[in-house]
Amino acid sequence: MINEGMTAKGNKTIAYIRVSSQRQVDEGVSLASQKRRITQLASFKSLKIESDDFLIEEGVSAGIPLWERPKGRVLKRRLLSGEYDNLIVMKIDRLFRITSDLLFTIEELDDMGINLLVADLGGEAIDTSTTMGKFMLTLFGAIAEMERGLISERTQEGMEQLKAQNKRFTESIFGWDVDVNGMLKPNWHEQDIIDWMEWQINANGMSAASVGRSLNSRGIKGKRGGQWQGQSVKRTIGHTFHSNRQDFPYPSNWGKMPWHRK
Repeated sequence: MINEGMTAKGNKTIAYIRVSSQRQVDEGVSLASQKRRITQLASFKSLKIESDDFLIEEGVSAGIPLWERPKGRVLKRRLLSGEYDNLIVMKIDRLFRITSDLLFTIEELDDMGINLLVADLGGEAIDTSTTMGKFMLTLFGAIAEMERGLISERTQEGMEQLKAQNKRFTESIFGWDVDVNGMLKPNWHEQDIIDWMEWQINANGMSAASVGRSLNSRGIKGKRGGQWQGQSVKRTIGHTFHSNRQDFPYPSNWGKMPWHRK
C-alpha cells in the first residue's frame, strides 16, 4: 500500500467485489481472494485504496446489469461524486455477464473519467486506459456471454431429456410426486384438482381468479403450501408435462366425476 502522502490526482481507487455462491468461493473467487488480488494490483500500480473503498456485493447474479444491483447503485453514486479515478475488480465476470452491459458501462466509465482495471483477465492484469486493454476486455466479455448462453442451452436440453424420461427436472410440480428413484409419478388427488380447475374454467365459465379463491376457501394448498392466484391456476392447468400421466395406469374410480379427463 502506498503512503498517505502519495495522494496525487489519478490514484484514488474504489474496488468492487461480488460473491454469489459457495461454489465460487470454492473456485477461488471468495471475498478474501478477490480483496487480496485487488490490493496487490493497487499496490503494484501505486493506487490509493482504503478499507472503506471496497464495495462487497453478495448473493447477486452478474446477469443483473451492474447499476441495477444494490452495491452497483452505490458504486455508481460514488463514482459520479468525482472522488475516484480508478475502479478495480478481480475478474470481469464479477462485473458483467452480458456484453451489451459491459460495452455500455465501459462507455459510461470513460465519460466519468474512470479507468477500469481487472486483476485477472485470462491470467493477466488489464488496464482500460490502453487501447489493447479495452479490446481485450470487450473480447473476454463477449466470450463470457457466449459461455452463459451455452450453459443455459445445455440446462434446457438436460431438462427436456429428464422430462422425456419422467425424471425430476424441477423443484416441484402440482399434480406430480417424486419417488425414491427420482422418477415423477402422478399424484392422482392433485390431478383430480387440476381437472376440476380446468373444467370450472372451460366448461362452467369461471375465471381463474374465482377458481383460486374457491380452492383457498376449501383449504387446498399449492405444491409448496402457498395460496392460489389466478396466474398460478392458469400455469398449473397449462403445464405441458401433465400429458405424461397417460403413460401411467389411471385409478379404478377415474372418470366418475364430470371433470375427469382421460
